[in-house]
Amino acid sequence: MKLSVLIPTVGDREDMLAQTEAGFRATVPGCEILIVYGYTWGEGLNQLVGVAQGDYWYTSCDDTVPLPGWFEKARSFTDDHLTPCPRYLNPDGSPLKPGWDDMPHGEPVDWARAYLLTPAIYNEVGPFIDATWYCDIDYSERLVRAGYPILACDGFAFTHLGGERSWRTNEVDVREEAAYRESHRRQGIV
Repeated sequence: MKLSVLIPTVGDREDMLAQTEAGFRATVPGCEILIVYGYTWGEGLNQLVGVAQGDYWYTSCDDTVPLPGWFEKARSFTDDHLTPCPRYLNPDGSPLKPGWDDMPHGEPVDWARAYLLTPAIYNEVGPFIDATWYCDIDYSERLVRAGYPILACDGFAFTHLGGERSWRTNEVDVREEAAYRESHRRQGIV
């Protein structure tokens, strides 16, 4: 059972990316780590899917370091046709977003920030939209509509390093919201 970790990055966060990559190598020895530069998170994931060799694909951010046991916990959900929702923690171990990152295990969640997918799930749900900020919301909605409910998952946890996004501007936000709205239009959602 091979894991491919897909990490889109903008390229100005090399220290965090190195910590993230080291965390994956330490928690899942032998995993395939694929990195692409210069795309939105969604389009970067689509680019990496084309070369991923794993039976499972984790769609990572470049500033989240996995904690031990994450893959086993997430895989048990994915194998049961569920979408595990990762918990993001501050470096001190506290929830990044209290009330969200400490929800009771198994609690239904509206959206997830990242996903453990299989090639079959990706083929069923389809590609990610070309966006960073709305990509996770759009994909979460499509996963749920395809029958993969999203649930809080104890142990599927990551330390969030809190990288700045100097490239995020109002123009980027407007373009990405438009991509999200276009995805809804294509799906017939008003």
